[in-house]
Amino acid sequence: MVIDVHTHLHPPKLFAAIRKWFRDNPGWQLDHPTEPSAVAETLRENGVERFVFSSYAHRTGMARELNAWLIEAARSIDFYGLPLFTVHLDDPDYLEDATIALASGCIGLKIHEDVQALLVNDQRFYPVYSLLREHDAFVLAHIGPIPWKNVPEKGIARVKAVLRKYPDLKFLVAHMGAPDTRSYLPLLPEFPGLHLDTTMAFSKVTADYLALNADELEAHSSRIVYGSDYPTVPYPYGRELAQFRRMNLTSSTLEAILQDNAVRLIAPFLAS
Repeated sequence: MVIDVHTHLHPPKLFAAIRKWFRDNPGWQLDHPTEPSAVAETLRENGVERFVFSSYAHRTGMARELNAWLIEAARSIDFYGLPLFTVHLDDPDYLEDATIALASGCIGLKIHEDVQALLVNDQRFYPVYSLLREHDAFVLAHIGPIPWKNVPEKGIARVKAVLRKYPDLKFLVAHMGAPDTRSYLPLLPEFPGLHLDTTMAFSKVTADYLALNADELEAHSSRIVYGSDYPTVPYPYGRELAQFRRMNLTSSTLEAILQDNAVRLIAPFLAS
């Protein structure tokens, strides 16, 4: 069984704009289906039991409508996919947006620092983090620049600031925290809510600095969670899964990364 904690569904116009950006910048040709039922079907065909999906409000005035679209997308596939909500801190009612989204079926918050031009340690996020803790929900955060920029980042200091304030907050850092992956590893024992997702880190598309070796994965297997970034990837869905299975990981580590750790994150919402 596989649970994928990092996928994307967007309204058609937004998806088209995102694909244009990837075509014009890294030069990716993205041709995977984007309609919710088609994305869900691809994931089912690859053995995915449940998936978590998100979008992001990159400007003011769009978060509430976007969250409503995400919730409706989840309903259209019978909540096989579970939505994360988005907020924009320059909206005057962003906390109300978060409250409505959590009451309507969202299981956490997605933050993309680069796209949204918002930082996770902006104190305006703190009431949202408190709300997430009350609902046993989690944060999925893309920290700093897009991961194929091998530039040392200061995002790890921002994450530490949040977790020192909210040490039990479930906080999932996308892309293994690249390019600072190994700097995150010593933080895992200190902050029990901190997790890293694998998105693209083992795809062989991005630079080698993104990936950990098998011994490192074994050592931290309880805090690493599988994510794919599908359909915003320039390769077939199964590619990264196949790479994991070639790493000679123990069965317990493979099960932890591909399903068990994610089950702990989403279980409060499956029970309801």
